Amino acid sequence: MNYIEPIKNQLDKKMHNLCLIFMTIGTPIESPRWMNYGGFNRDTKVLTIESTQTSKIFIEVETDFNFVKCNDFWQQFKEYRTAFLVNNYPTINPY
Repeated sequence: MNYIEPIKNQLDKKMHNLCLIFMTIGTPIESPRWMNYGGFNRDTKVLTIESTQTSKIFIEVETDFNFVKCNDFWQQFKEYRTAFLVNNYPTINPY
C-alpha cells in the first residue's frame, strides 16, 4: 500500500511549516530529520508523525486509512522525508 501519495499535500504543507520553524528557532534535536511514525488512531483515522528526539514536536494528518503497517509506513515516510528535505531545504541535514 502506498501511504504517502494520498496524504502528500498535507505532509508537504506541514513539513514546510516544521522546516520554517526549525530554521527560525530550532535546535539540532528539533530537526525535521528526526520525524518518524508516531501512531495511528483507528477511530479518527488520524496519523501522527513525531520526532524521535522530543515529544513536543509532531504533526497529525487526516487519512482514509483503516490501518497503518508501521514498518511499511516508516520506510515510505523516510524516503519522502529525505527527498523533501533535499529538494526543498538543502541546508537541513536529511541524514
